[in-house]
Amino acid sequence: MTQISMYRSTTATLPEPFWADDLSGPGEDLLLRFETVFESDFSQVATGRTAAWIHGFDVLPPGADQRGWPIESSSDPPLAEITVVDGLPVTTLARTLVDCAADLPRLEAVAAADQFLRAGVDTRRLAAALEPLHGDRLRRANAALLAADPRAESPMESWTRCLISDAGLPAPVPQLRIRTPNGRSRFLDLGWERWRIGVEYDGMATYLGLAAETGDRRRHHLLENLGWEIVVLTASDLMEHPRPWLVRLRDLLLSKGWDPSANELHDIDTSIEEVSLALKQ
Repeated sequence: MTQISMYRSTTATLPEPFWADDLSGPGEDLLLRFETVFESDFSQVATGRTAAWIHGFDVLPPGADQRGWPIESSSDPPLAEITVVDGLPVTTLARTLVDCAADLPRLEAVAAADQFLRAGVDTRRLAAALEPLHGDRLRRANAALLAADPRAESPMESWTRCLISDAGLPAPVPQLRIRTPNGRSRFLDLGWERWRIGVEYDGMATYLGLAAETGDRRRHHLLENLGWEIVVLTASDLMEHPRPWLVRLRDLLLSKGWDPSANELHDIDTSIEEVSLALKQ
């Protein structure tokens, strides 16, 4: 497993349901709050999560309210690493990505990197932004970028893929396309076509306590009828109880023909325990 000091922010909570009132409660948008900071000190440049927010990326911990999140800014960024968004100075996409990859806890860093890469970050600028890094920051940034995949379509998908990888299980394919007998395509959040195993994140189940009979469930039933095993995960599974579903995935993969050596399997079992402990810290 990747050695890291933190696996996620201690402030991370279960994500709010989609019907939560985003406009209720005190506070002001993070962009507007930074605007106030900038107007009082024109040397300030938005950095880190604040810069990501202004660029249009939500890289706050799951469930965190941006209206109360502390502003991150600096007067130090080199001119070449500063751009202007909505009239405000922020670090460039590449510099913001590198800062998030280096400074955020691992799961959040990988989810942030997925978002930035999906939007398209110039690789030359990314390499240039990595150049000044050294020591632990460089190690963490490289680890997050190596684990990133632009095919991920949500932060929870990113977390799931990262946990599976850190547990030492075979790497699943994000947004796996499956052709059904009628010629139509179906997609899984993550999956292994070789072993016909899929992993889906169901945010609704966190609040309803069951998998609603929606289009997702009908899709799962269709794939199960074609010989697929679908593991459906909730936010609680990802953020609080990873061991049971990681063990289930391990056992499913073994039952479908995955054949690691005894030493590899021992290392995987150890990594599953380490992942579980890391999420509790």
